[in-house]
Amino acid sequence: MNYRMPSPFRPLTAAILFAALGSQAFAARPDTRTMTCAQARGTIAQNGSLVMTTGEHTYTRVVHNRGFCSPSQDVVREIAPTQDDPRCRVGYTCNERLVVGGK
Repeated sequence: MNYRMPSPFRPLTAAILFAALGSQAFAARPDTRTMTCAQARGTIAQNGSLVMTTGEHTYTRVVHNRGFCSPSQDVVREIAPTQDDPRCRVGYTCNERLVVGGK
């Protein structure tokens, strides 16, 4: 039987990589608060689907249309703050359909 001792550096390496990649991903996420309403809408239209920062501790996945949701989901208008409109309609979010009566 071949048994190798786990490296004591693996958890440290994983933590460093997670911290580095996590902060990059956070920095790269578009923030609706730094855009005009038109810019936020255009970004969604151009990408189709995007995770956007919408507040200091909030983010959401915004889609351009229902085509970016699964077949079991419906769209709901997503309103987010932008530089020029505190209630900009940036796009839609995908929500599971409410099934009533189990059918």
